[in-house]
Amino acid sequence: MRTKRDMEKVRLTGAKGTLLYTLYFRALDSRSPRPILGDEWAPRILDRLDHNHLKVKMAAGDRYVGILRARRLDDWTGRYLAENPGATVLQLGCGLDSRAFRMDLPPGVEWIDLDYPEVIDLRSRLYPERDHYRMIPSSVTDPSWLEQVPTGRPVLVIAEGLLMYLTDPDVRQLLVRLAGRVPHGELAFDAISPWLAAVSRAFGWKLASIGDPREPERWAERLTLLECVPVLSDLQLIPAPHYRAAYGLLTRTARIRNAMRLFRFRVGDA
Repeated sequence: MRTKRDMEKVRLTGAKGTLLYTLYFRALDSRSPRPILGDEWAPRILDRLDHNHLKVKMAAGDRYVGILRARRLDDWTGRYLAENPGATVLQLGCGLDSRAFRMDLPPGVEWIDLDYPEVIDLRSRLYPERDHYRMIPSSVTDPSWLEQVPTGRPVLVIAEGLLMYLTDPDVRQLLVRLAGRVPHGELAFDAISPWLAAVSRAFGWKLASIGDPREPERWAERLTLLECVPVLSDLQLIPAPHYRAAYGLLTRTARIRNAMRLFRFRVGDA
């Protein structure tokens, strides 16, 4: 049995601390009889962490939002790599996500995970080393890390649960910088609506948002919208009937349905 002495202490606050929630949601899903994502790494990593279990478990009721988001991004990633087996994947704000390990990657794929130095330090103690995989310790708003992104191959950029924790100007600058650095590829991310960002301010959060799905095209001419779907568009995958029914009722209203969306952009020419 693992003791407290053997476990990794987690001392992350603010947006950094939210990585525990997503990890816990994936662990719950993995341990369920009918998993949606089936992340077998999540329970193993969670069991190695010394954290406030009560605080994390209090948010378990929203787990399907995060699970469906991750599932759709996994699907987009798998589709892109099947068509571009020699690509680089750049995952921004990776947290403790296991996408680089849980997916069956083509042997030619290079994978880069980026997050704050303290998150990468924790991550390096939890995940094993592997070929064609590396981590960059940096704030995503620091433009210097872009120099480490290769430009001689297709690039898929993933930003899951990240952009909302930036400022609106930082989101715009990040997408413009990526469009200028990536030679050709795709950009996949989630974002919340302006009205939901406004509501969040009442609870002390200042979250970034994207209203018009084509707005990033006006920021950077090398970005072309390919797909925009509500995070809950795959709610039929939810195994619990009461949650599936509740989300189904909520998403009948377009305002609620589009409160959280997933975006996929092409970078560069067609």
